[in-house]
Amino acid sequence: MFVIGSCGLLGLLFGSFANVLVHRLPRGESIAFPGSHCPKCEHAIAWYDNIPVLSWMVLRGRCRHCAAPVAVRYPLLEAGLGLIWGLLAWHFSLKPELGMALVLSFLLWVLTWIDLETGLLPNALTFPGIALGLLYAVFFGDIYASLAGALAGYGVFWLVARVFLLLTGREGMGQGDFKLLAMLGAFLGWQALPFVIFLSSFVGAVIGSVYLLLTRNSMRAEIPFGPYLAVAGMIWLVWGEGLLFWFTELSRGLVR
Repeated sequence: MFVIGSCGLLGLLFGSFANVLVHRLPRGESIAFPGSHCPKCEHAIAWYDNIPVLSWMVLRGRCRHCAAPVAVRYPLLEAGLGLIWGLLAWHFSLKPELGMALVLSFLLWVLTWIDLETGLLPNALTFPGIALGLLYAVFFGDIYASLAGALAGYGVFWLVARVFLLLTGREGMGQGDFKLLAMLGAFLGWQALPFVIFLSSFVGAVIGSVYLLLTRNSMRAEIPFGPYLAVAGMIWLVWGEGLLFWFTELSRGLVR
């Protein structure tokens, strides 16, 4: 319980930092300077007004100085990461995989929110993520599977986007998606890619179709794909071994 509680608390604290990344990275702002401040009145936020979740609730979602509304995204992102890290600690316990899971989930959580708000997947997160995935594989995993996953992850989506462009004359997928899949391949290995691609594409197609139907929007509407990749990656992270075993047994049964 100590490990679970500690990771949950750290998740809340890192969730506060994640909010900084989500707000500043797409705008090209420094994540270190200036310190936390209200984007409306630019008044510095005191430490007691910057406690994850609690401060937002006490201030009723408004700036103490100018009463400007503070988006509900802030406590949701903080509480969400705290919950995710607590659950990962419960699942992995004190194993080397836990450190990798915490890092990967943090990156995916931040990238998901940025993609939902801006349609961007910043290189400032995906490139270091690829490097961290490869570095983890050097010490605790399979570097060859990790390297193959990074290369194949980028290459598969690049090829799909290239074919789509040739057939339709327009871009169908941003390069940020290539790099996100490469990051997932680096952390999870090439074995995860078929599942991640299939599940994210299937869910994305279903949700995208419903969205277009409800909004009566044109097929040219841009729907962020990063969140679907992130969810599929997290599912493989937690249940990948079981899924791989199930698929292997299913394949053997079909061959027989």
